[in-house]
Amino acid sequence: MLRRMLETLSIPRRIVLLAVALLLAFAAPAVADTSSTLTVVGTSDVSDSGLIANVIQPGFNKAFPQFTFKYVGSATGAAIQNAENGTGGPSALIVHAASLENQFVANGFSYNNQFGNAIFINDFVFAGPTGDPAGVASNGADNVAQAFADVASAGAAGKATFFTRGGTTTASGTTVEEHQIWALVHSSGLQPASLSLCLVSAADGGGMSPVNSAALNGQPCPDSGTVQSPHNPSWYFINAGSNQAANVIAANACPPADAPSGSNTCYVLTDRGTFDYLASGTDPAGTIPNLKIVTRGPQSASAPGGQFALVNYFHVYIINPSKPGETVNLTAAKDFVDFLTSSALQGQLATYLNKTSDPGGAPFIADASPHLTASGIPHVYHAGKPAKVTGTLTNAEPGFPVLSGETITVNEVKGALVIPIARGRTDTNGHYSIRFVPPSTGSYQVSTGVISKIEIPTLNPPYGDILSPAATGPVKVTVHAAASNLRVQSQGGKALVIGSIAPGNGHVKGTVAVFAHAVGKKGGFRKVASTRLAATQGNFAISVPLTAGTWQVKVTFSDPRQVVAASARAVKVTIGPAPASGVSLGSVKSGKGAFTARGSVRPAATSGAKVELLALNTTPGAPARFRVLATARLKAGKTAVALHGKVKPKTRWVLQLEYIRAGQPPSFSGLRTAVAR
Repeated sequence: MLRRMLETLSIPRRIVLLAVALLLAFAAPAVADTSSTLTVVGTSDVSDSGLIANVIQPGFNKAFPQFTFKYVGSATGAAIQNAENGTGGPSALIVHAASLENQFVANGFSYNNQFGNAIFINDFVFAGPTGDPAGVASNGADNVAQAFADVASAGAAGKATFFTRGGTTTASGTTVEEHQIWALVHSSGLQPASLSLCLVSAADGGGMSPVNSAALNGQPCPDSGTVQSPHNPSWYFINAGSNQAANVIAANACPPADAPSGSNTCYVLTDRGTFDYLASGTDPAGTIPNLKIVTRGPQSASAPGGQFALVNYFHVYIINPSKPGETVNLTAAKDFVDFLTSSALQGQLATYLNKTSDPGGAPFIADASPHLTASGIPHVYHAGKPAKVTGTLTNAEPGFPVLSGETITVNEVKGALVIPIARGRTDTNGHYSIRFVPPSTGSYQVSTGVISKIEIPTLNPPYGDILSPAATGPVKVTVHAAASNLRVQSQGGKALVIGSIAPGNGHVKGTVAVFAHAVGKKGGFRKVASTRLAATQGNFAISVPLTAGTWQVKVTFSDPRQVVAASARAVKVTIGPAPASGVSLGSVKSGKGAFTARGSVRPAATSGAKVELLALNTTPGAPARFRVLATARLKAGKTAVALHGKVKPKTRWVLQLEYIRAGQPPSFSGLRTAVAR
């Protein structure tokens, strides 16, 4: 029966009826997603452009063969309604209408109340007949509001017909865009006298729509907020229920039976992905030889709406499984979002339909992650002075706000392990500057985390989206270590060697070795001591037994396969004889930001004797010197001592006791490393 009905109808009417039949088929009861299926509802732009069938579905099936994938394309408004009602049992949603998506999120239908993830953009294009009776290509090629006004004037004169998909709360994203453009026609003063425009309700996406009553000009639209037949002007043909491709094909077959304009006089707003696929001659749905693009982006900067008025933003959502009536395969939906935002899928977009006759290049442009630049990461780094990396973070979604105040991280990359080294924030222009110290030879990159951003604050509720992490390519850095601040002091029969090394973090087998040479004696330097460094240690202290005399002392810092080794210049020191007294460091207990050290002295204390607790902070960047942490005065005859000193919590220190008696050389204990809690 349907076939006999189609044979009696004009081509456009056949297309409409077929579209309605398809929508009815999609609305039929369907089995909800199980653990092995993934159903995605969404805009027909991504299915009618072939992007689902040719790129997304085969890629997802290969990456996640455990799920049976199905995509149901329709109008954005209808897809959102199906997602909210659980119709067809979907788990995810792909749409492209900010003023409808914000309501979906505000009503709690997005998983975890999250904004949608940006996945890609293309642009809306205004297509018309090759003869262009409204003169759009010459008058409004980069001004879509002017193009609409010209078609409206030509339509009123019986020379043109405008094809629209129409709709109410099930409106397409293209219809929502169309309504925004009609509003620009009105607000810019381009509205011809023959054109009446009514206000589309916020629930339907806002904007304005042509209406056939002058009394409704500037007033709310009839028919639940948007124009439907019979309230449309005769030149404004509502191809109700059609998908994107069906509407373009119908405009190509112009005119509809009840339109006043003649053959090849029809104009249509569509997305460039669908237009290019139809124009390529490879689309199973058909081809469109009678149409050409007459207006496209970017628009003139002075045009109503600005240069980005025709940008078409696509986002993916996971449907909230907590809502009544929803049966969501959460695992598959998360995998799908990860797949769409992956570098693999994002990279494929640049080659899809990039060789069509359309000079615009590939219609879909990756925008899941912002664009991140970095300069200044050195290929060879000499420790001692921080390196500086600068760059810019740019939103890949043109026309959306600058990414200011966002965190940028410098990372060391070790295989799959990413280790944060330093952080900074972007300024009001998206620029950043970060100083950092590479801890070891290896690969370094700059990255962002996930960014949740309000993009259109003027909508109610405000519209935002999620940008996936961005990262620059890794740069191989060879790190040359440095040893500095070397000081050597006599402690009677031994030398205390103090200094700093850089980098002070990331040590694996970091070692400081001490070499000494007795002045005036034959032979060279020989190794006399060494110490292993903690993973994050920038200062060191080593006690070295040396006989009395003058010595040249130097140190070498090495950490094989981490840094290129470095040596400090030799320091001359005169070592005195061992003192007659002695002091030993016994137990050290760590408290919260404090140490309690116990020790003993010999001989027993005389009047005025005291013991000092000396401490060296090993934190990179801290002063490389011992300071007095606590002092205890001993009573005559005492040999035991206890000292309590406060330090910064969670720091590593080298501790030593000094025994001081009047008129006698001081004596020093051995060294002890302790970490304050």
